[in-house]
Amino acid sequence: MIFKLASRIQFLVTSTNQHGVHSPFVFDFVTKGLYQKSKKIAIKNDFLSTQNLSKKEEKILSKICYYFKVEQIFTNYTELENGLDNNYKLLFINIIENFIFDKIMLNSSKSFLVFHGIYKHPKAYQKWKLICKNKQATVTIDLYYFGLIFFRKEQVKEHFKIRV
Repeated sequence: MIFKLASRIQFLVTSTNQHGVHSPFVFDFVTKGLYQKSKKIAIKNDFLSTQNLSKKEEKILSKICYYFKVEQIFTNYTELENGLDNNYKLLFINIIENFIFDKIMLNSSKSFLVFHGIYKHPKAYQKWKLICKNKQATVTIDLYYFGLIFFRKEQVKEHFKIRV
């Protein structure tokens, strides 16, 4: 409990809004996706891994899915890998401690990972920091509730902390 409170305060102090973002890709995502007032819920709670989300987390994930036009949330890497369409694909990781980055070899900049509970406890946060350092992860976005990793070959490696 103390870790969550301290990490939330630290996140609020070090995070920024759209004015601190200098990447056009992330700026558009923040302004046209995360900060839009939307009443639409783009995710369905058919996925076992998204059923335990709070209302706020559900709303944020919904905005992510709506902005990137994600039609299906994958929870297994092999399912994600087999999809051949040109839409954005989201791989949702509910337990960050069990994630092994070495197995992920995404060739498309249209695939991204969403990690839930990156500030759940110190071990989860350490794993998040380790994942962010990976050279394949070019754009990492810390939303406190979720961590997003994009594999954009056309962009230099950057990390963002965004308040939502």
